[in-house]
Amino acid sequence: MSTFLDLQDGWFNGFLQGLGQSQDSFQIIQPAPPIASGDAANATFWAYYNNIPPFSLTQQFVASGGNQFYSDYRSLMSALVPSRTIDVKADIGAETFAEWQAYVLKQPTFPSMNQIPTMFRNWAMIYAPSVANIGSSDYAAILLDPIATAQNELTLIYTDEKGLPLNFDWSLKYSDMVTQLNNSPSRSFSFSSQTMDSDVSSSWTGGSNSGFFGLWGGSSSTSTLSEKFASSNVNVNASFDNILVYSNTPGAWYYSSAMGLAYANQTGNPWSPQSSINWNNTFGTNGNMQRFSANLVIASGMSISVTSDASYSTLDQQTIQSSGSAGFWPFYSGSSGSSSTNTATFNENGQLTITTSSVKGVPIVLGANVLPVAEYVGHSVEAGRSLYALAESFYVD
Repeated sequence: MSTFLDLQDGWFNGFLQGLGQSQDSFQIIQPAPPIASGDAANATFWAYYNNIPPFSLTQQFVASGGNQFYSDYRSLMSALVPSRTIDVKADIGAETFAEWQAYVLKQPTFPSMNQIPTMFRNWAMIYAPSVANIGSSDYAAILLDPIATAQNELTLIYTDEKGLPLNFDWSLKYSDMVTQLNNSPSRSFSFSSQTMDSDVSSSWTGGSNSGFFGLWGGSSSTSTLSEKFASSNVNVNASFDNILVYSNTPGAWYYSSAMGLAYANQTGNPWSPQSSINWNNTFGTNGNMQRFSANLVIASGMSISVTSDASYSTLDQQTIQSSGSAGFWPFYSGSSGSSSTNTATFNENGQLTITTSSVKGVPIVLGANVLPVAEYVGHSVEAGRSLYALAESFYVD
């Protein structure tokens, strides 16, 4: 008799095959509510990239829970020591520094660090000419050191009452994603628990899969009804008007060379010996930055039909129908206004059919491709080492 874990593992294999993904990196994300347009669309969308994925084939996603990329990264930068301390604020004065910050934050596009020395000089020649030279020289020197550059990027960002930067962003926005999604191909596939392959031992987690719901959102996978559903013959017919694999990178708050340099050196420079944050509790076995969502698998125009040939009693039927507001397996995409619908019906034999649909053009995140930190920062490691070495030699008296 199949358990819910068997069903979830089998679904993982069927799902990644149906969507053309790889067992070496794919992770199912549940629940999967629509991301409607509006003021909060960017923040909701970016939350999927900002969340540090667990070591599991299924992620039970909570936008404000678990490890967060930005906050963990900010803490990491506080534990690193640049090759030389450059205090721009002290050199140009606190009042001038505040005015300069305000000017930077008013720009329509947040400037890169490469632009800052010239940008500061041009601004200061008008508003603070006495510190134009020292300020631009400080910023030019910071550019030689990836740690100093990364820390300076963070000083140019004001935070809100929740600790998130006011200009917290990723390179591509919700509107960019929707445009690409609407031009992406369709996809359809079928799944049957009778013929499924539930062996996930060759996957990127080696078979680790936890944190998933049962029959409906929020239910236990070991509940009586969940186990009854899992042990029945379950069939899924899934079609999507659009499927998009969408990559994104952090915005100006993130400096890849600095994190690459920190990862490349387990002890010594650039780690501060006084900090409680170190390589092991950041990147090690129990670290908070072991893996990242490199891209998301996003759908629109979803049409899902799930059938179970078990016979459910009248009481069971009532329980299932009254509990489905949070959505049903496998996506747990509940009814959300006009964006999505979700129903459970039963035939005369008490057999269950779940129907889930969403409108075209409204994105739904179904999964992610997860990269270990070594791959995520690997391209920046050698560049970071070279810059740090150059900075050290530059400042030798």
